[in-house]
Amino acid sequence: MCRFFSKPRNSGWSEAQEAMAKATEVFEQVLDTYTTGKAGVLVRPSEDQDAIQAKAELERALAHLKSADGPQWEVVLDGSEHPHPWVIVRDPGLSALANSTRIVGETLVSVGIGPRVLAAVYPFTWKEQNIYWIYQPRIGAFTPFAPAKDGEPETRDHPLELRMEQASRKDIPTSRAIKEWYPIWGLPF
Repeated sequence: MCRFFSKPRNSGWSEAQEAMAKATEVFEQVLDTYTTGKAGVLVRPSEDQDAIQAKAELERALAHLKSADGPQWEVVLDGSEHPHPWVIVRDPGLSALANSTRIVGETLVSVGIGPRVLAAVYPFTWKEQNIYWIYQPRIGAFTPFAPAKDGEPETRDHPLELRMEQASRKDIPTSRAIKEWYPIWGLPF
């Protein structure tokens, strides 16, 4: 088995997304976990914006990326009580998806929006269950999130999250501090 990444945590945006891109073989062939072909970048509106204004700002900031060979993306609002804009990136392969997510994040940093980026979320499927890797720039690491497959609303499968982190920590920068493993409910994908 190939191990591409050895740094356990505190990775910058680009380095973390590159690690995710390189982990394709491990996720698919070793862990039997497959990308859904989407990823999301969660952004906080500025203090003087509502969600609609923040969505428009993101669309303007990323407009130059709209091309046949550039990342395929759209900005949507989540359905939370206080909506946040998400940049949804699409690509069928994990490597290309992570590269597109890296480009989106770097673009947001270059236009001054970077400090408002809260997370990059990669949804996967494993044995008909949805599992997510959430990159948190605040801690420079990925954290697992596994909603319970058959359970009460907004409950998590903590044993699966623990197994996910242990199985992936050599391939992507993860946080072993469970107190940092925040769920994101109501994902727009």
